[in-house]
Amino acid sequence: MAIRKNMYEYFSNLRVPRVLIGTSPFVAGGQFGLRAWEYYRRFVGKSEEVAEIIEHCIDLGIKGVQVLAYDYIVEAVKKAMDKTGIDLFVVGTLIPEDPQESLKLLIDINCRIGLVHGMLTTPRSFRGVGRHLRLIEEAGIIPGVALHNISALEAILKEYPQIEVVMAPVNIEGIFMNNKEKSLELLEKSGRFIIAKKVLGAGRIEPERALKYVFSLSFVKSVAIGVASRKEAEETFTIAWRILGVKGDISRDLSGTE
Repeated sequence: MAIRKNMYEYFSNLRVPRVLIGTSPFVAGGQFGLRAWEYYRRFVGKSEEVAEIIEHCIDLGIKGVQVLAYDYIVEAVKKAMDKTGIDLFVVGTLIPEDPQESLKLLIDINCRIGLVHGMLTTPRSFRGVGRHLRLIEEAGIIPGVALHNISALEAILKEYPQIEVVMAPVNIEGIFMNNKEKSLELLEKSGRFIIAKKVLGAGRIEPERALKYVFSLSFVKSVAIGVASRKEAEETFTIAWRILGVKGDISRDLSGTE
């Protein structure tokens, strides 16, 4: 499949960057194994350290961020945008324990797409999903879901057809995807705007191979990639721009609207 050579996808009157900074390293996600403790020590609760990484990503041409709506991460995004003068396109994920407060934080950074957390979208239970979707919609934000398990997709879309965006694991090795081929089929036929996460398999897949694969999938419209250092950011995003055939230059026109 030919790779689309563009930096944005147009969706629901929005211009969505095809590459987003992911924030999982900044919450020391368990998928990082032994590195999770290092990430916890370096980033959790430390907005200045997180902001420094985000600022460098902006300098490399990144136009958007996928935000797990913890206060220190939102504060870091605000600091990075204030320092660089760049308004990032924000895709935000509500925190299950306090969706209303996390939504307030996301509104404060002009979140355009809001996601229900993957903890609530398991194949066994969708408890809380409807309430979180209503909060997102009432705020005038495009509603979506994050999935840990793609096998839940058909059922959750049947129950909540208002879902417009799906963020889910997609990578060449099928890591975190359970049945890779079935998962890809479900995502493709969903007809939703798909954001791929875990495209590097939490650091297990070499960036060139990982990104060539995910960008070749026509139904994947955007990818969220977490980086934990300036060096990782430079390596990963330089490869992304080369594959996409674009320059990651900084543009002031990042409002997110057509």
